[in-house]
Amino acid sequence: MKKRFVLLITEVAAVEIAALGIIWKRSMMDDSFIPVVIIMAIGLLLLLVQGYFNIIKPYSDRIRSLEEAAAESKEAELLRREFVANVSHELKTPLTSISGFIETLQAGASEDPEIRHKFIDIIAIETARLKRLIEDLLVLSDIENRRESDGSEFDIKTAIINTVEALRPISHAKNVTVITELEEGLLIAGSVDRFRQMMVNLIENAVKYSDEGGRIWVKAAKDSNKITVSVRDEGIGIAPEHHERLFERFYRVDKSRSKKAGGTGLGLSIVKHIAVLFGASLKVKSQVGEGTEFFVIFDAEDKMNNS
Repeated sequence: MKKRFVLLITEVAAVEIAALGIIWKRSMMDDSFIPVVIIMAIGLLLLLVQGYFNIIKPYSDRIRSLEEAAAESKEAELLRREFVANVSHELKTPLTSISGFIETLQAGASEDPEIRHKFIDIIAIETARLKRLIEDLLVLSDIENRRESDGSEFDIKTAIINTVEALRPISHAKNVTVITELEEGLLIAGSVDRFRQMMVNLIENAVKYSDEGGRIWVKAAKDSNKITVSVRDEGIGIAPEHHERLFERFYRVDKSRSKKAGGTGLGLSIVKHIAVLFGASLKVKSQVGEGTEFFVIFDAEDKMNNS
């Protein structure tokens, strides 16, 4: 249909141009034809302008939007395939390990008490890792299916203190000291459970990558119309080239260390998705050997009451 309109416009324009040429020649001999030439020239110009804005431009815009949609669809499909491949790999690794140790035990290794206990311990570790991975995948799926963070206002200081207390056994196990610097009266709207889940991931991550006897700072403060919550450690640090990809699913800076620490590769991705629910932004500051600090920056406008 568009091609027919373009062809029609072209044919009419061609006829107009031909007629204009003939009348122009006549006007050279008779001045009375000059007004007719001007009127036809204006008509031709208006015809071309209408053809551009009513047919050519909308058609071009439509083609461009279809091309952009196709590119986005292709990118989404690539991301989906990459995610499925990563999940398959992450699930296959512990399952293969568990299956291998079970087969070894069934083949007669269970007769040796020392080997039996060792293999059962490894199976328990891999099973726990598999359980954590499945739980993180379910959490991520649940968060992605919710576009907004539901819930009423809650106090940030109370939520963080409760989270730090809940994680005390983990920090004590590594003799890591958690230091809190939290302003009073900081309120934000949303799900307090999601907020605490985000803080659990950030603090657990800091503990995992801290040295024995290290320190972690958890801060919350308001500056202008922003509330910033941060978690800083004195751990191994992260090279700048990894910063942009830290919040991708299954992205690990040091895969072997991450798996030894019990990480699933989804913790920071969950943090990112929860931050999106709150309309917050994320920032990371880190250098190798100088520790890491994560910032979650909330819009405090109309969401906080000063005490």
